[in-house]
This record gives sequence, structure tokens and C-alpha cells, in this order.
Amino acid sequence: MANEDSDDIAFHVAACAFTPRLVEQIAGLAELPLGDWAVSEAAMWRLGWCEASDDLPWEDTFLTGEGHLAHLGDALAVSFAHFYWVDDDQWSEDLWGSLPGWSSRANAEREVFDAHIDAAVAAFTQRLGPPAQDLTAEGGTLAMGDGNWRHAAWRCGDNLLVIGPRHEPLSYWQFEEAIVYIGSIEAGAPLPALCDFVS
Repeated sequence: MANEDSDDIAFHVAACAFTPRLVEQIAGLAELPLGDWAVSEAAMWRLGWCEASDDLPWEDTFLTGEGHLAHLGDALAVSFAHFYWVDDDQWSEDLWGSLPGWSSRANAEREVFDAHIDAAVAAFTQRLGPPAQDLTAEGGTLAMGDGNWRHAAWRCGDNLLVIGPRHEPLSYWQFEEAIVYIGSIEAGAPLPALCDFVS
């Protein structure tokens, strides 16, 4: 991790806010068998989401109408906030803040990032009811700065919908991103521990 005390580093939080319409769309996707690529892709096309252009460095990614990045693999992960730094060396551009539909705030602390997670949990709670699990724990040794990680989870049919942070892979796990994750869970299976979402 870069030296956090360096004058060349500016911490940023970038976010793409959830609209009630998008919350409704994602809640609808959570009712589908998203492990089936054909079902997943057809559902996202029907919602008006489009494939990310080649100038973005992510594969298997759709863009919501608002600009969120929706990564489709064995599960669906919709990115809505990032906590990162911009410096004069390795990360010299504000990549996240420059994306359409996104805005960034320089010199932002962890509480700004956490506030976006809290707002997302509140928005989905209004739609889905209280989460089945709402846990807070230390973010681990790779977390940026002091603070805790919050993860809220809902059962949606055969799927689990989770909101919370994780390490961001594009930065080789140096930065953090907040996502809405939708993946399958067996009926009657216990909810995963929070540590299963922070690796």
C-alpha cells in the first residue's frame, strides 16, 4: 500500500447513486436464476442495461441506465462506490470519478465511503424489508484506513442479496469498492459469515 502520509496522495470516494427505479430492477433480478448466463443477460437487456464499451478494462460487464458497473460471473456484482487514492505515480488519474453517471469527492475519509453503503442498505431495506443479517466487523489488514466493514444480506427466493464493501480487484486489491452482490444459496442453508464476503 502506498504511504498514506505522502503529500502526493489524495484519497477519493466516487459513487453512482441508486434511484428507486434501479433498486426495483435489482430486486427483480434477485428473483431470477442468475447462474444461467442466458437468463441473466436477457434480463439485463430487458432492463435497458448495455454492455460496457471496449474502453473500460472490465470483461463481462454491463452498465445500468444510471452508469453502475454490473459484473456478471457465477454471481452478479453491481458496483456503486469506490474508496481509492490518486497520486502522481501509479494511480495518476481519477478513473472512477470520470465514469459517466459517477461523481467523486477528493480528500474524502472512510466515513464518506461508509455513508454510501448505509444509504444503499436503507434503500434496499425500504424495498425488501429488514435484512436477514446485518453485520459489522473490522475490514482486515488490507482495508484502507481505520474503520469497520458493514454487510447486510437478504434472502430473495433461491438467491442471496448482499450489500457491502470488498477489495477492488482492478487495483490488485489495494482499493475498496462497495457492491450489491447477488448469488445463489441453497434453501435452508445458513447465511454465510461476513468473512466470506471480504476476501
